[in-house]
Amino acid sequence: MYNLLLISMAHLTHIGTVCVYHTKGYIVDNQPIKISIIIPCFNSSEYIEACLLSVFPHIDEYIEVIVINDGSTDDSLDKINKLASHYHHKNINIITQNNAGLSAARNTGLTIARGNYIAFLDSDDFYHPDFWQFIPRLTDDHSIDIIEFNAEQFESSIENIIEHIDCAVFDGSITIDHIEKLYPAFRRSKWYPWARVYKTELFRENNIQFPQGRLYEDMTTVPLLYLQSKHIYSLNKSLVWYRFHSKSITQTFRPKDILDLIYVAQVLSRVSMETPSAKSVIFPTIQRVYNFIKYTIARNKYTKIKNNEWQKLKIALLPFIPYFKLSKQMQIKLLPIYINMIVRFRRK
Repeated sequence: MYNLLLISMAHLTHIGTVCVYHTKGYIVDNQPIKISIIIPCFNSSEYIEACLLSVFPHIDEYIEVIVINDGSTDDSLDKINKLASHYHHKNINIITQNNAGLSAARNTGLTIARGNYIAFLDSDDFYHPDFWQFIPRLTDDHSIDIIEFNAEQFESSIENIIEHIDCAVFDGSITIDHIEKLYPAFRRSKWYPWARVYKTELFRENNIQFPQGRLYEDMTTVPLLYLQSKHIYSLNKSLVWYRFHSKSITQTFRPKDILDLIYVAQVLSRVSMETPSAKSVIFPTIQRVYNFIKYTIARNKYTKIKNNEWQKLKIALLPFIPYFKLSKQMQIKLLPIYINMIVRFRRK
């Protein structure tokens, strides 16, 4: 019925600096692919089956799934291969690479994706069945650059919903003929990559990837995709279930959090300098980054951050000074001193 291509374990390629081994997977040749769903997986044995079962049974010959095993040391890969073997007639590509982190795994998927559109799904999350009712049909309209939708955050079981995440900020279809129309998305700043489907050209034509080795990688990637979009479709439905982990990197502190948040500010500041008309649009996200840095310092045991890092943050924030309240303008102008005040107060 289908022309199946078995990808051999012996086939080795290099994508960037990451060694990638193609493992058992099946590709249906000579079919136009509408959507590529990229699923990074690292030591997610407990959840990967539920994730894949929200995808594999629903895909047809116009949808491909790319599962990136990012050097798992548990039995995640065994479970992936076993489940995929029951869907050998579908477009499933399973890749194992040396552990390089979430961003690198997503970038690997982006490099080999064949679809007109890209979707991301984390290995401990899953799609609601309604995803398959709405998204493939919407991707038939090739003028749409981004399809955004909502999510439900749950803990332990899907009955235990702890937060409704509104990522759909517009009303149906919107044409971005003025950059100011993007302001509602930046004001809300819910930059979860798995709450959207993106036209592949947005990544490739604008050379956009996830920053490797960085935390808060979403905040330096998804906003850039929005700034390049001309047509967004907003679907006010929850189509993905997002698992809450009390000890995830977003719930615990490490000094790298501060450094990577400063990096986010630098990236967004650079964009605003290249496109001055975007400053007022980007500002809500910049302000959120700044507030989160202060919140993180105030709530956690302080680890010494070099003064030159605070200078980097100050330089990144200065282009946005007119948009801050006067009190925060003074904080930024005296940033290293102000940060030291927060630290001294925290130590008391």
